[in-house]
Amino acid sequence: MSKITMTAIAEAAGVGVATVDRVLNRRAPVRAETEQKVLSAASRLGYRMGQSQLLTQGKPLQQNPLSMGFILLPPTYSFYATLSEALARETQEFHPVGVEPQFRYHDLNDVEGVAASLHALAASVDVIALVALDHPLIRHAIEAISRSGVKVYALFSDFSPCGHAGYFGIDNQKGGRTAGWFAHHLALPPGPFAVLVGDHRFTCQESSEISFRSYLREHDASRQVLEPLKTHESIEGGYQATLQLLRDYPDLALIFAPCGGIEGVIRALRSQPERKVAVISHGPVKEGDLALIDGTISVMLRHRIDNLAETIASTLQLQHLSDSQHFIKVVLPFDVVTRENL
Repeated sequence: MSKITMTAIAEAAGVGVATVDRVLNRRAPVRAETEQKVLSAASRLGYRMGQSQLLTQGKPLQQNPLSMGFILLPPTYSFYATLSEALARETQEFHPVGVEPQFRYHDLNDVEGVAASLHALAASVDVIALVALDHPLIRHAIEAISRSGVKVYALFSDFSPCGHAGYFGIDNQKGGRTAGWFAHHLALPPGPFAVLVGDHRFTCQESSEISFRSYLREHDASRQVLEPLKTHESIEGGYQATLQLLRDYPDLALIFAPCGGIEGVIRALRSQPERKVAVISHGPVKEGDLALIDGTISVMLRHRIDNLAETIASTLQLQHLSDSQHFIKVVLPFDVVTRENL
């Protein structure tokens, strides 16, 4: 792989070469916004510590091994199985020789287990990234770990301020309003719209729901949007919540599901093929393409898993290298997928 120069990063970030040097070589502090521009530009250009060298004054940038730990929802959910594989693949090269990235898995409501895993991982890794509820016990653990020098990053769903180092995820306000736009333009029959969430403490889904409602309040105020039901981020939870909606609302027009458990939603709808209910979901999920093709799902807002894993790996390494103390927010793209652009 060709070397990625400071000049290229400076041009991509819209800053001077000296600023890139200050950020990556920790020569002097810069504003948090400027620092994030530089780190994001370096990541976009594919700068990876194990594969290429960024030269400054003829010397290669120091390469510091970094051990990483991840706390995710169980890999029995297809989204997290795919994410785990991608993270393991993309982060391996940054670890010390013979050291593997560490993974811990917990059900959504296993708050005590997540807190215990945070403390356990903090004893053996330099950085932790996790998917978890915005719960006081989890925030308390993150705050304690952050004070000890281990950086903690939120994945997909952010936390209330607790000393964590950053957030990786899509713009959930845009995601929710995009879903609202599609719901309004799908020419659906009269009837209520339903919302499914994994849990109300998932701030990403709370933001998606609020933004979905906000769009419809502006453009389709007469449409009833039901109070959300919880899937608990599980397949069985998605199945049971969808069956309840089909039973309680004979005229149900649409389900917006910015959550886990979509496989269960699909199974429930296929069990009653006479019901024609549109679905806007997040993804990817197992057999999601087939659900789009047969019309069970109308629109999917799909995360780019490989891009996500690569961005997380590169950015964590660059943050470690720069020893930045600024909170970072990395907004990741999502794809709008229908059967016609598969």
